[in-house]
Amino acid sequence: MDFDDALVAALRADGRMSVADLAQRVGASRSAVSARLAQLKADGSLTVIAAVHPEFLGLTAYAHLAIRTSGRSRATAAAIAALPAAAFVSAVSGEYQVVAELRLPDPAELYRTVADIRGLPDVELVNTLVYVDVLKGLFMPGRPLPPGLRVDDRDLAIMRRLQADGRESFARTAQHVGLSPSATRTRVGYLVEHEVIRIAPVLSRARPDAGLVCGIGLNVRGAGDGVTAALAARDDVEFLARTIGRYDVVATVAARAARELDETLEQIGDREDVVSADAWVHLRIAKERYEWPLPSVDQLR
Repeated sequence: MDFDDALVAALRADGRMSVADLAQRVGASRSAVSARLAQLKADGSLTVIAAVHPEFLGLTAYAHLAIRTSGRSRATAAAIAALPAAAFVSAVSGEYQVVAELRLPDPAELYRTVADIRGLPDVELVNTLVYVDVLKGLFMPGRPLPPGLRVDDRDLAIMRRLQADGRESFARTAQHVGLSPSATRTRVGYLVEHEVIRIAPVLSRARPDAGLVCGIGLNVRGAGDGVTAALAARDDVEFLARTIGRYDVVATVAARAARELDETLEQIGDREDVVSADAWVHLRIAKERYEWPLPSVDQLR
């Protein structure tokens, strides 16, 4: 594991890990870690943000869309990326030209949004997968929000600051929200502990060493618990969900090079509990969104 990979792995474990702890984790000096983090942030290769629990945002209906176009995939991808409900939009290889992930408050709004996409110029077909649950995702929660959650205006102000910079110092955040640094630290700890927010690094897909990102659609035997457990345990699987539709499971896999990706797909497709496997390579990501407008305190009551 190289220096950057080690830094990212440490930040995925704790997005607010101190420079001293990061240095100890990756086996480098504090000055080297601080300088590298500053460089990665300055050139846009890495940002650390706080993503908010979808339930807190009122988002309960998720879907994966595969869109076939008559040829102008760039225009279609741009139109879908402009939709507020689109969390991810990419031009892809294969039978379909664009894939998108939508997040909406309820199935009725999801249906209306899909209908709007079907009505776009050059869209020939939209194939929709509805998520049953998300088993792995950088910013997806592992559990529902706890009952009796206490959030006020200052918590919301903290969350807005951390959506922009998840590593902003407690002192700086405190200046903007009208609290002491210690009170800010306590509130951030509460929000993280209860998974209202999750703070983690986001790597730019446009960086020179970004490698390949591939989507996988699987049909499995039975419930597919063995497949999903094996995929969730893999470091190269970034996203994993069970779905209803033409696939039972969808996943996103990252690889350094084509040979590595080919080996991964072979390992997954050769499993006895996998009936069939399709794959598509992300060629141009038009949108990858993690920040969403926060509700007001009155809306939370």
